[in-house]
Amino acid sequence: MQINITKLIPKNWLIKDLSDKIEVTYKLKRGNYNRKAFILPKEISLNKEFIEGVGLFLGDSDLNRKEKNHLTYASIDKEIAKKALNFLQDYFLIKLKDITFLVNYRDKNNKLKQEWSNYLKIPYNKILIRYSKRHNNEALQIQVNGVVFRKFFELVIKTVLSKPILSNKKLRRALLRGLFAAEGNVGIDYQENYITQICFSLNIKENNLINLIQKSLELEGVKNRLSKYERYNNVQIVVTNWNNYWKLWQINLFDICKRKKENFFNIMKNLNIYIKLKSDFRREFFSSLNLDQKEIARIIGSWQSNVSRTISGIHLLRIEQFSRLLKYSDYKIKDIIKSTEEIRISSLTKFQPDYEMLNYFFKIKSF
Repeated sequence: MQINITKLIPKNWLIKDLSDKIEVTYKLKRGNYNRKAFILPKEISLNKEFIEGVGLFLGDSDLNRKEKNHLTYASIDKEIAKKALNFLQDYFLIKLKDITFLVNYRDKNNKLKQEWSNYLKIPYNKILIRYSKRHNNEALQIQVNGVVFRKFFELVIKTVLSKPILSNKKLRRALLRGLFAAEGNVGIDYQENYITQICFSLNIKENNLINLIQKSLELEGVKNRLSKYERYNNVQIVVTNWNNYWKLWQINLFDICKRKKENFFNIMKNLNIYIKLKSDFRREFFSSLNLDQKEIARIIGSWQSNVSRTISGIHLLRIEQFSRLLKYSDYKIKDIIKSTEEIRISSLTKFQPDYEMLNYFFKIKSF
């Protein structure tokens, strides 16, 4: 899919053909302040990277603002800020001279400007800084100055959302990734070391965006619910259950934001994941070890009584315990996975086995 930029420009705007690009502006009888021209590409391809950028700006820009003099994007994550900047430069040909960079901070950092300058690969003097009590973390604002680009960008977003993005698996997932990087959260109970929920947090008035996210999740087979907090003008699209979390992991939902991905992965790799084997295979497996129960208990770091209960099908072993025992058996990980009857995560969540999920858990937990 592509967008023909020339056809997208309103008829009363001024267009100058520059071979493979166009220069765009518009004028009114009065009030032409900040209506500088912008050079734009003639076409934009709706590829995965472009749609991820659209998702970022749908979530963390000021598109809902009534005043149209500029377009602003904000983020506390350096890699996301850089992706947003690259999006503007690569797909819209925006020059640094048309951008204002402002870092809001609360805690003093003498290297603040240099760190952001180095990471974004922009001149040191382009970074402005401002003290702010309400910012817990450093937050960068990327502001494209010019009403022409602001209004043009809104036209692009409107056009993109009118396309059949959701029917295209790659683009639908790219949109979800961008939106989650901007508006997503991984809810963690640090005391229990457990994920309580994964959610998208939106303004209560963003009905179209809410519907878009929910429809996208449904197409991925991810069950979700809507929680409204009218007092705070907030809506959360909430996802629970590890069946759903695994589906989100498979579509690389967390990949754009390193911080959120690491939070999720660190919990996932430390989960207590128990396996219930089919009864016939369970007996065959423990028999194949040629070890007495006391020796098995020593290998898996448990008690002999627990081994006895495990062989009887009463007690369950964790994935890493099975990994240790496999060294003493001719059976392979794939045999364990194929013979798994049920998975239990911690003490509450039980569900039917998913081959890819179990294979991945064995991979990150084996040692």
